Amino acid sequence: MNSNKYNINIKEFEELLGKDNVLIDEKDLAIFSRDIIEWEAPLPLLVIKPATTSEVSKSVQIAFKQKIHIAPRGGGLSYTKGYVPNKKNTVMIDLKRLDKVLDINREDLYVTVEAGCTWKNLTDTLKPLNMRPAMTGPISGIHSTIGGGASQNIPGSMDAILGMEIVLADGRVIFTGSSSCIRSNSPFYRNYGPDLTGIFLGDTGSYGIKTKITLRIERIPEGVSFASYSFTNLKNMARAMAEVARLGVASKTFGMDPLKNRNSTKIDFDEGIDTLKEVVKNNSSVISGLKNAFKVATATKKNLEYTPWSLHLTVEGFDQGSSEKAMNSVLSICEKYNGTQIEATIPLALRARPYSIRGFLGIQGERWVPVHALFPLSRTDEVVDKVEGFFSSNKKRLEEFEITHSFISSINGSFWLLEPMFYWFDEVSEYHLQYLEKHKHKKLARSKKNLATRNEVIALRKELSNLFFELGSINAQIGKFYNFAESLHPETYKVLTEFKKTLDPQNLLNPGNLGWK
Repeated sequence: MNSNKYNINIKEFEELLGKDNVLIDEKDLAIFSRDIIEWEAPLPLLVIKPATTSEVSKSVQIAFKQKIHIAPRGGGLSYTKGYVPNKKNTVMIDLKRLDKVLDINREDLYVTVEAGCTWKNLTDTLKPLNMRPAMTGPISGIHSTIGGGASQNIPGSMDAILGMEIVLADGRVIFTGSSSCIRSNSPFYRNYGPDLTGIFLGDTGSYGIKTKITLRIERIPEGVSFASYSFTNLKNMARAMAEVARLGVASKTFGMDPLKNRNSTKIDFDEGIDTLKEVVKNNSSVISGLKNAFKVATATKKNLEYTPWSLHLTVEGFDQGSSEKAMNSVLSICEKYNGTQIEATIPLALRARPYSIRGFLGIQGERWVPVHALFPLSRTDEVVDKVEGFFSSNKKRLEEFEITHSFISSINGSFWLLEPMFYWFDEVSEYHLQYLEKHKHKKLARSKKNLATRNEVIALRKELSNLFFELGSINAQIGKFYNFAESLHPETYKVLTEFKKTLDPQNLLNPGNLGWK
């Protein structure tokens, strides 16, 4: 059946995967071709849903033979056009059916999963064993996949990925790490010769399609302490974050601005109950769990509604005494930068319920899109001045289009991450609704299409990204948005391009990503 102007033989995909796993309806194609901000992309010719590595490999062979571009897609929560087609002649590969946890090896401390497994699924599977991934998944991990994280890059955590199974642009399957060794049956070690695992991480699906990933796992520490502080300004909060990072004892350091603080007090009833249930379950005794749940329920609104900037910290230790001792040093740093201690409800709730899609839209159903940058710890003052100057100089523009903005910041290693976010009223589509519980659909302020404001947000976001670029920022989730090619030394980018040409000489995999047109 050659039923389209690109002369694509859809029947080959249907015979391999079954008709139910080959989508050609325009409504489905429209949903799959969108990300959080990009709505004007060309539709793919079809979306396919393989369930095994073999089906991925054979599907890619069909596409390769027919010279169709290929866009692999994980959880679908990109905001940098990571999987969004830029060619009409594209087949999108939805990897969510590859969702299994395949092997948990507690003796050798690794777990192997399929690429479509979500972070929440993996975390929930390991938790009864008192184990967890040795890397922090994104807060969107209720939908975001481990394959997506490996492709898009999770700042500060990628060393925990030991090896992968990857389908190349012509359908060949390769292995990285110790599982690539013929005489080794174990993916326990990453650096066997040149770090082939590393070259495929953060590639946004341009070098190959990840089908299996092996990660290090670790025991959940017995000791854990929480603290939260209020700061009058971003600069002091960032200084405290940087010094805490140099101390090297905090497992999570997370900051929010006044708008984020206020919105944190406005969760709906069902979500609040779910969080409290998890707080109770997350404690070693029912009594302490009930006490902490009561604390979260009663203190969050009082703490955050009028808090300027808030910093939330988690410190782990071999036992409770060691975590508390380390936390005392953290508290001293926060007080050094004029922080005021408040009830630690946010880190307590995040520990109990680490994954949420709540920030996907604004509190009134506004559209949302972030832009982020990573900087050295020593440059927080300079970056804060430049970013605050950017928003100050664009104040009238933001007010004219009724665009609001917010910030979060975090540290997970020897860098500081700043993520400004834009909110505006605009059409909320089926793309957004697919991720939200149905009972929340009616509560959303279903605004009409607001293309003028959306385009203004797109322009502001790009201008801010360019400012970050001029400041020498590093980015994750590069996709087709951040200035990757321009940021590298030419010879370095040339080496990456030559590797791309070796693996994918026809540039069929995700054309446009990482600057490869």
